[in-house]
Amino acid sequence: MRDESAEYGPKQPLQVAVVEDHEMTRRGLVAALNADPRLTVVSEVDSVEQLEVSGAEYDVCVADMMGVGTAEQFADLVRRSDVVVCTAAEQWRQRVAPWVCGAKAVFGKTVGAAVLANAVWDARNHPHWLKPHLASALETAVRECGLSVPPYFADLLGRTARGGRVAWILEELGVSEKRYGEDLRDFRMQCARAGLGQLTLLDALYMASSAEQPPAHEPVVFSPWAAGLSEGQVRALEWYADGYSYEETAAHLDVKVSTVRTQIDRAMTACGINSKPADIRMMFAMYVCSRHTKPDLLLRRLTELGAHAPRRGGAER
Repeated sequence: MRDESAEYGPKQPLQVAVVEDHEMTRRGLVAALNADPRLTVVSEVDSVEQLEVSGAEYDVCVADMMGVGTAEQFADLVRRSDVVVCTAAEQWRQRVAPWVCGAKAVFGKTVGAAVLANAVWDARNHPHWLKPHLASALETAVRECGLSVPPYFADLLGRTARGGRVAWILEELGVSEKRYGEDLRDFRMQCARAGLGQLTLLDALYMASSAEQPPAHEPVVFSPWAAGLSEGQVRALEWYADGYSYEETAAHLDVKVSTVRTQIDRAMTACGINSKPADIRMMFAMYVCSRHTKPDLLLRRLTELGAHAPRRGGAER
């Protein structure tokens, strides 16, 4: 086994910027990162625009994807900086997209403080080392999009998704880091050609306009499907379609997280959908609430899953 002190030994602390629109989450990230002696937070702001205006100099940026600016602003940040994305987005496409655009790592907000700190350090010192949350999303991308990767690379994605470290896996497989780096670059380009670099649900103005819609007790019925669902189900789907996690949706609606899960699951069941992975849940929510520019495409994909419009008045109220 390798000596981790050789990898994470004393060096000049990295200067870190944090971009997160939720104040309490931002404070938590700052505290966690400052607790690691290898890192020093030099800027904490709630938008990409504020980071630019501040003129802060930093080595690595830890940024949320949603609520911090437009897709264009976020993509520009990822292109010109070493960025570690920490997002509540659960859909695998939303985790793959920032990496395709250039992010060094992508995590869900359930990530532990030590894991996040290591990812920030590696973003500058080992930028090609994939991490579990991203590896899991990329593994799904290979399967769902029929992407082609070398056998060892598929094995590496699976083992990394389960918590393995890239350096050790490569050593066990007898694959050089040079070959891995070349294959990783080719894989990123393949993902880009497959359209997986499309950043979505990032525009702050879009998020604000969604929050300003009519009260949920008088829901706007965008899709015929919404008319057959309960008010509670539509309310949960509206927030979820805008990219909010179960936890954030529950906080906005002042209900339990389990209630949000149940509402969305029951809505999907009412429409004949029994398979409920994250990407299908998002696709369903976006169709019901018309949060997509091509609803006919969503309907076609949902119909292929056996989905159908629920009976009016058939759902629990």
